[in-house]
Amino acid sequence: MKRPPFPIVSIGIATGLSVLGDAVLYAVLPSHYVHIGLTPIQVGILLSVNRWIRLASNHVAERCYRDSPVVYWLVPAFLLGSLVTAIYGAFKIFAVLFVARILWGICFSFIRQAGIMTVVSASSDAHLGKNMGFLRGINLSGWFVGMLLGGLIHDLFGLTFTLITFSLLSLFAAPLSFLSQRGLNLIKTTPSDITFARTDLRVMLCGFAIGIVGFGLMVSTLGLILREQVGMSMDLFGHTIGVATLTGMVLAVRWVLGSVGSPLLGTAADRMGRERSVPVLFVLGAIAMAFSGLSFGPLWMIGGVLVVFFCGTLLGITISAKAGQRGAKAVASYATAFDLGSALGPIIGWSIAQFDLTTNLIFIACAIFYSLGALASKPWFRFCHPGPRPAR
Repeated sequence: MKRPPFPIVSIGIATGLSVLGDAVLYAVLPSHYVHIGLTPIQVGILLSVNRWIRLASNHVAERCYRDSPVVYWLVPAFLLGSLVTAIYGAFKIFAVLFVARILWGICFSFIRQAGIMTVVSASSDAHLGKNMGFLRGINLSGWFVGMLLGGLIHDLFGLTFTLITFSLLSLFAAPLSFLSQRGLNLIKTTPSDITFARTDLRVMLCGFAIGIVGFGLMVSTLGLILREQVGMSMDLFGHTIGVATLTGMVLAVRWVLGSVGSPLLGTAADRMGRERSVPVLFVLGAIAMAFSGLSFGPLWMIGGVLVVFFCGTLLGITISAKAGQRGAKAVASYATAFDLGSALGPIIGWSIAQFDLTTNLIFIACAIFYSLGALASKPWFRFCHPGPRPAR
């Protein structure tokens, strides 16, 4: 498989480094929030507020990139993101963590917008899915390291040591982001950006379904679900594994599937038709979630979660490529819908815990939202042609 263009590799690695601290929180907070002095609803707020703020900051980022050079905003976003990771490790006060999560949400709006439009600017239409898969695969490697090693290092050395270390590593993202934009002009506003079409609405609905199930409900509450089923630790191959490490391992498999499989999945989507597979993937994910909620045991549940993670990876590649084809404003709208779902998910999931309801309701909610995604995508992907490709 041909290597993707240098700008895509650079922005992907930079993004992967920047998400290390965010990934650690998802691996650790759901199972160790009591030791940090947080309540379940506070965990839900912290894991969602960075997405709530992006409902506004996504469009601010699009406007800033339209009016001035990309590096003026992108490099500071990576530097501030590194500082935020250090704040996570230095403070255990809810108010401080709350502000830090807001800052991270703003940073990520600028990082993601530049990443998607960099791929569209550097790709031909025939290889857009493959290159979008490369971007996703490279930056998901950061999530893999954050989830797996973050959970393991936390259990060995504590949260502060883990996050300060990852903060220092993420500093390398700033120079990489600068190099990724050299000689590259991001696509500017086009008529397809200004006119809101029915296609854009369906893209947004699909993005909302992906966000509320994947990042929203599943990722944010997996540690809680595992703790309910296996306790604070479990024996595996003769070794006792803490629930934070187990959570990190399960979530890391999702990121491994995404990082290794995304380029291959994107290539396959280019060849088979990126749009035809979307309703099928939504239905497959809904079925997996419905069966995971039937209490057949932790292994069955983990298998269903991994199926949904696989579906979400391919759906994210396909639908973000579609949004990128329609221009920068369509990307911002898709990202905002995705973030709305991602923000609502933790609130819904952790509210279930707060009111001491069965966690099976989480799986039922996931199945419902993926079913809605299938309904939203089917008529659009059957009858509509891709939007006009922005001029380079």
